[in-house]
Amino acid sequence: MQKISRIFEGLESLSSGLDSVPGMAFLAVAAVCIFLLLASAFVIPRLKWRERKKRAFRQTCVAGALVIYLLSAMGFMLLTRDPSQGHQIQVFPFAELISEGLSIPLLLTETGKLLLFVPVGILFVCQLHREERLMRAFLFSFGMSLLVEFLQYIGRMGTFSTGDMILNTLGGFLGAFLAVRWQHTAGRKTVEGVLLRAFFGLSVMVLVFGAAAFGTYHVLRTGGERDMRENVSSVALNMGSRDGDKKAPGESDYIWHNGKAYQYNDQVVTLLCMGIDQAGEEIQKEKEVSGESGQADSIFLAVLDPVSRQLRVIAISRDTMTKIPAFDNKGNYLGENVNHLGLAYAYGDGREKSCQYMVDAVSELFYGIPINGYAAFSLETIGKLNDAVGGVTVTVPEGEDMSSADPQLISGAPVTLTGDMAETFVRWRNIEEHGSNNMRIARQKQFLLGFFRQAVAAVRKDVSLPASLYQEFSSEMVTDISLDKAVYLISEAAKMNFNEGNLTVLQGEAKAGKVYDEFYVDDDALYELILDTFYMEETDS
Repeated sequence: MQKISRIFEGLESLSSGLDSVPGMAFLAVAAVCIFLLLASAFVIPRLKWRERKKRAFRQTCVAGALVIYLLSAMGFMLLTRDPSQGHQIQVFPFAELISEGLSIPLLLTETGKLLLFVPVGILFVCQLHREERLMRAFLFSFGMSLLVEFLQYIGRMGTFSTGDMILNTLGGFLGAFLAVRWQHTAGRKTVEGVLLRAFFGLSVMVLVFGAAAFGTYHVLRTGGERDMRENVSSVALNMGSRDGDKKAPGESDYIWHNGKAYQYNDQVVTLLCMGIDQAGEEIQKEKEVSGESGQADSIFLAVLDPVSRQLRVIAISRDTMTKIPAFDNKGNYLGENVNHLGLAYAYGDGREKSCQYMVDAVSELFYGIPINGYAAFSLETIGKLNDAVGGVTVTVPEGEDMSSADPQLISGAPVTLTGDMAETFVRWRNIEEHGSNNMRIARQKQFLLGFFRQAVAAVRKDVSLPASLYQEFSSEMVTDISLDKAVYLISEAAKMNFNEGNLTVLQGEAKAGKVYDEFYVDDDALYELILDTFYMEETDS
């Protein structure tokens, strides 16, 4: 998992650095440079001009492409500087590499600094017709890199780094060397010429496909990050202080509890995940009768916190008694009443409207905490998900004999779940036993922990697994998580920690109702859970 996490950290560090640069600027610079180079290589040689005039115009086109690229590279380097680094001079090169050691994010960053100046060396040499071109290219690259470092120092935009100057200069020299050797072997059927042309061709292909792949990732990640900040709940945040002598909700950005100040962590991303009790793997839309759309049998809040790098999951009983919207069998709204949380899904259309009812009900239960997305899937897909990661190994809880549902699920027996057995383990309960849903939640918690560990192992073998699973199951889910949101969530989740302590079951008391079991949330425990999960303590207040 650490290797996967480092890869995503490296990609995100590059992608995040590009956030400050307008996207259209890349297209404009690339278009102009490509136009000038194509004109130099293919258009001008076919014009009926004198050779001296053709040569002068070709040099002008290449020089124009060099100036535009160089200005863009300098602007990119200045715009993507991290202001948090402070205003300083780093005399000793590669001090960060020496102090922190080699890591994938740092390796990608340093390689990018080298490759950024390779085109500078190539373009600089291509517009020269004098001797000592390599030395001139070396000095030119050094001068341009020095200029960038000097500008950022006097502009107080980061660190003046000798290591960056070395990498930029080497990149420019490498580009110049390759260009000189290419010109020297052009038209010659030598081994060096063939190998050099093959190397250039392969490099261009790798560069084009790599840039396209990274560009796609960057666009999807940044778009997904922006969209995932939206609150899909219609309930307003109404978490208030519980210290009587402190300010009431709305009077301050802080809430107070036990003499401490807390502020909502607006960096967290919260997803509502629901397992729906419907026949079939694909969730069906109900158009006829309200209340017959299936119930939310399994309800989980997944909370991703980029600040603490923690992934937390809160399991909520379907029997939780809370306010939900009520309708008659023709779909006429009757108002809100206190009923089982899982029924909120049944009153909708079985798809988007049902999910929205659940989002609002859960948000209201959690004092209006924002919910940024939802995903509902039929519980019958659990077997396919389980098999996709290689099967989850669990232990049937002592005293809970499930052999009547599956002969292998004997009390206390360890078993690796496959196919329908996984669905049975997660879904089955003895409806004649009071509090059986709480026992089922305990089994679901065990399954989730095992599934996460098994999924990590599976992704180590196949990093494309999350994308393939999304494509395979997206048609069977009801979700507002588009592809760009999924890319962002996967890149964030890959960097986060998830262990048994990060999976919490909402505390409360189960009681026998007139017809069905009822679960009443411990409000004090819920309040503490919300503070711990969604808020940050202000130590300086």
